[in-house]
Amino acid sequence: MNLLRILLPLILALTALIAACGDDDGGAQSPAATRRPDHTPIPMLTQREFPVNTPEARTPYPGVALGYRSFDGQEPLPQLPEGAAVYLSLGDSLNWGCCDDPEFSSHPRFAHWLSERLNREVVWVSLAGNGTLRSFLKGEPGASRPQLDVAEEVIADLRAGGHDVVAITLSIGGNDFLELRTNLGCGGVPRPECQEAFTQILLDYPGKMQEVYARLNAAKDPATPVFQNNYYDALNCGLPGDDISVSAVSMSIFNETILAATLTGGAFPLDFETAFKGHACEYISGVDPTYAGYDVMLDLDIAAYEALPAAYVEPWER
Repeated sequence: MNLLRILLPLILALTALIAACGDDDGGAQSPAATRRPDHTPIPMLTQREFPVNTPEARTPYPGVALGYRSFDGQEPLPQLPEGAAVYLSLGDSLNWGCCDDPEFSSHPRFAHWLSERLNREVVWVSLAGNGTLRSFLKGEPGASRPQLDVAEEVIADLRAGGHDVVAITLSIGGNDFLELRTNLGCGGVPRPECQEAFTQILLDYPGKMQEVYARLNAAKDPATPVFQNNYYDALNCGLPGDDISVSAVSMSIFNETILAATLTGGAFPLDFETAFKGHACEYISGVDPTYAGYDVMLDLDIAAYEALPAAYVEPWER
C-alpha cells in the first residue's frame, strides 16, 4: 500500500493531463486547452451520457430449460431439486441479469453449461443486487442485511443440504466507482474532490476485499472456484478518443486494483474491460449489459472455467 500511495499522485496527474487533451465527450478538446481571444474560460463541456439501448426480446436458446432458481437472499432459500449442485452469483447487478428477463442473461446459461460439463444438474442461485462494496460488507442503515452475511449462511445451508456449490461469481466495486459520477458529478475535466474520492476508493478496496475473500474462503469448499470480474468503461463506444478519456483511464487504474485483490484472494479474474472495449453502444444500456453483452460474459465464464486447474473441476464431476 505504501507503493500505491507513492504512485497515486503520478497516476492522477496523468489522468488530468489526458483530460486536457481528450475528455469524456468522445475526444473533444478540453476547455483547459483552448481560450477565447479575451482569455475568458470556455464553459465546461456537458457530461457525456451513457448509451441507452432497448434490447430486443430473446427467444429461448435451444436445449436450455428456463426456470433456474434465482432469488435475492431476503427470503428463505427456495426448494432446490434433490441433489442438485449450485452455481452461486454474488455482488452487484452484473450478477443479477439482463433487461426484462434475467433468465436470458449469462447466468442460467452458464448453469446449464456447467450441467453438461459436469454431467449433473446445476441450478443458478443469485444473491446479487445493486449494492456497493461498502453495503456488501456492512449493509446500509435501515436496509437489508449485508449480502456477505447472507452468502455465508446460504453456502452453509446448501452444503448441509447436499447441494455442492460448484462455482461462484463475484462482481463488486463497480457501484463505488459509479458513485463518483452520480453523487459527486465527476466526469470530463477532473476536480480535486473527485481525485480525492477516487484515490480513497483505490486505497480502501484491497483491505475490504481481503475481508470478503477471507470470509468466502472460510465458508465455501476449497475446491469451489471463485471468479471475479473487473469492469468495462460504459462510455467506450469505439469513437475517437474513447480509449484515452478520463473514464477509460480511471477505469483501467481501478481494474488494476481489482486484479490485485482477485489474485491475492485466490480467485480467478474475468476481464470484462478488454472484451467490452469499443462496444459500449452495442453491449451496454445505461451501465448494465444488454443481451449481447451477456453473450460476451457467458463466453468469458466458459473460457475461464475451461482454464481451471483440475483440482477445481474433478471433485464436482459425475
